[in-house]
Amino acid sequence: MDLRYLEDLELDRPFACGGFSFTRDEIIDFAARFDPQPFHLDEDAAQKTYFKGLSASGIHTQAAALGCVVRRLDDIAVIAGASLDRAMFHVPVRPDRHYAVSAWWHEVRPSSRNPARGVAALKGEARQEDGAVVLEFGVTYVMARRPG
Repeated sequence: MDLRYLEDLELDRPFACGGFSFTRDEIIDFAARFDPQPFHLDEDAAQKTYFKGLSASGIHTQAAALGCVVRRLDDIAVIAGASLDRAMFHVPVRPDRHYAVSAWWHEVRPSSRNPARGVAALKGEARQEDGAVVLEFGVTYVMARRPG
């Protein structure tokens, strides 16, 4: 596998990153550990909330989407994550539905302090099967520049 560096990244060209889905039990298990709110934990209680049904935690959704991105970037010379820039949740994520993840690089710049490194920022989204965006997110990575 040929490694791609900061200089190889194409701006504003979307790339597919796979997708994810959650079972009812996965939503409840994650929420019980990390985001114990009624609309993530109990189907009956969730029916009485704004969400009108069991929905995955935004933290869970973002983790799943970022996992798709990270797996897709296996040929990129990422040194480290620098920031999670934003997360916007538009539509509840429900059990047993598929969500497709895509991303695109929107900023690439060499480091002003270290000529061997740079910064690359991407925007991403997860969409449900009807095309509605459920999540928008941003991630910034510290990247290696092409050696030599």
